[in-house]
Amino acid sequence: MKKFLVVKLLESSGVVLPTTTIYGSVEIRSHKSDSEQEICLFKNSASNFDLDYEKYQICARIATIVNSESVEGAIALADDLFSQVLDIKYVEYAISNFKTSDIGFVKNLDSGDAEPIVSNGFRPTTAFIVHQGDIQRYDETNYILSLNNELSQRYIRSLHWSRNSRHEKNDQLRILYYWFSLEALLKETEADNIIGIVRWFLGFPNGKNSQDISPLLIKQLRSHSRYDFWSKEIFSKIDEIRIFRNDSVHSGFRSVDFTKKNLKLYNKLMILGCSRCQSAVKHALLNNLSSISEFKNYISAIFESNGNLVNDVHHTVIHLLDEL
Repeated sequence: MKKFLVVKLLESSGVVLPTTTIYGSVEIRSHKSDSEQEICLFKNSASNFDLDYEKYQICARIATIVNSESVEGAIALADDLFSQVLDIKYVEYAISNFKTSDIGFVKNLDSGDAEPIVSNGFRPTTAFIVHQGDIQRYDETNYILSLNNELSQRYIRSLHWSRNSRHEKNDQLRILYYWFSLEALLKETEADNIIGIVRWFLGFPNGKNSQDISPLLIKQLRSHSRYDFWSKEIFSKIDEIRIFRNDSVHSGFRSVDFTKKNLKLYNKLMILGCSRCQSAVKHALLNNLSSISEFKNYISAIFESNGNLVNDVHHTVIHLLDEL
């Protein structure tokens, strides 16, 4: 284990402190205590995230020391510690944005090496839309917004949660938001278990309705050498996510409760499962289904309507899960 100092700036609409305050292993301090090296690291970090450092210059700094095998692990552990303190402190500053920004640095206290915190994952980018003419088309968005049935409302609520998850930086919260998205889409009662439906649209039909699937299609799906392995593994891992969701609601969560590998697998399962379940519900809406019970009754027909199914399951779903 290595010892790391992790320092982040609070958001630009946050607080400006005159002195340093300490809460357990977390320190919140003034910008006046920055060294020249630290300022340089902050500026490099801000530049990487396309942020204007001048807007954050006088914001409070939050810092802690953690033991970790890697820089990424140190940042995750530090974020957990920061969150605990900020969750308690924010009620004292109700008009301020009491949260961390992306800007910060990590210093290896054993070697003395320091590096800015930078983005290593997906970041949103600009999309240029081609002009479609002077008359607006009545597209799928217009049609879905015009519907007022149970399935359309579920679809809209589900998209709300998945959009939140897309921009969430905390791994556990991202997974929870995706799970909430799936519950909003598929869950009918408190006791309803949605794991089976998620497995269906990941490409692993199960239950009595799977008997309605073409034997040739099942044979094609199972032709991948890893198909049977992931059929069992997906069930157990999604069930772990369900338990994680329940435990989080009642007891909260901590990064140390999960390995980085498991969190990555949970995240991939939720991204793949949520997007495909939403796509299936959208297909149902465009074909005049109006309730979740109808959707479940026609699940085999909706499943088989995907003309790219075998290629998607083999070369996207299984391929991405095998990468871990």
